[in-house]
Amino acid sequence: LVLQVAQEDAASASGVVRQIPRREKFAKLKIFLPLVLHVGEDGARELDYRTDILAAIDWSDYDPSDVAEHIPTSGEELENIVARISLTDGEDLIAPKVVRRAPSLARFDPAHAARMIGEIVPNAFQAREIVGRLLAALRARGLDGDKPGPLAEFIIDALYRALEKERLRRAEEVFRRKVESGEIRFRLRLDGRDWEMPDWVETTQPETARQLVGSDGGPLERSLFAPQYEADFNKAERDVAVYLDGREALKWWHRNVARKQYGLQGWRRGRIYPDFIFAMNGEGRPERIIVLETKGEHLKGNPDTEYKRKLLNLLTEHFDWEKTLPAGTLELEREQGRRVQCELVLMSEWKERLGRLFGEARE
Repeated sequence: LVLQVAQEDAASASGVVRQIPRREKFAKLKIFLPLVLHVGEDGARELDYRTDILAAIDWSDYDPSDVAEHIPTSGEELENIVARISLTDGEDLIAPKVVRRAPSLARFDPAHAARMIGEIVPNAFQAREIVGRLLAALRARGLDGDKPGPLAEFIIDALYRALEKERLRRAEEVFRRKVESGEIRFRLRLDGRDWEMPDWVETTQPETARQLVGSDGGPLERSLFAPQYEADFNKAERDVAVYLDGREALKWWHRNVARKQYGLQGWRRGRIYPDFIFAMNGEGRPERIIVLETKGEHLKGNPDTEYKRKLLNLLTEHFDWEKTLPAGTLELEREQGRRVQCELVLMSEWKERLGRLFGEARE
């Protein structure tokens, strides 16, 4: 919602949202990209994280004993504190005043704990079993009777964080298993269930805004849509766009719009929206389409970066054309043999990585 409001504010500031068409030479070009699909008895459809990944995680063997080991069994008695907060005219604008202190009489409610972890373990029976195992492990450490009560929120928070970490591991296992079995596919199809490049994109820049130019100071020549405005790119994106536009082996390039255009669903909730999509002319070989996700150097080794790297590599490895279609399906004419390659590139090494890509294209 915040992103949407921000875009609307930007649009109102410039006066209007305008459509930028494709270049004339690309106007009739049909560009299709594969989606991550789930194939089941109901046919092929886009992968849904909650239905196809989260709900498929089996928690029956989860052991919360590690969580129990980190719950303190001794220490000062917890208290319920009631305080009054007021504003003052003095140097300290906020003045808290304790009204009442009392020993915590909280009771550990297993049903409440199961509800609190329900976002991670959607099966209520499995969630309740996990809470039961945790309580058993706590009793084994001496936290029996009413002792877990004062620590209820601490215990639930510790369990939630442990399950969140375990969910990522198990979700990846589910995803990879379904890829190997063919339930999850990354393929270009002939039945129209691909993502199709639009005929126009939007901008909030006025027609008189400064346009992005090539490395020689002249106009861009290979952007799929034209014109391209500098203000629609950040500094890193401008550098990559100018570099791509100057490559002879490049047919066209497009800066993908996050949350609006091409996205890839993996074993995490959010989709990956690549930064650039471009096509490379292969001499004597089929055209390759590169889906490029860029990351800043400061994100090297970041869990999110590593997740994206693993997902993009996995999808590239398993890309194919759908060879079997249900009887009676209307087949669309497509250029067979096209490859789709997904890359994650750190901004500190993007010239070297892209240089290797284009070097391969000229071999």
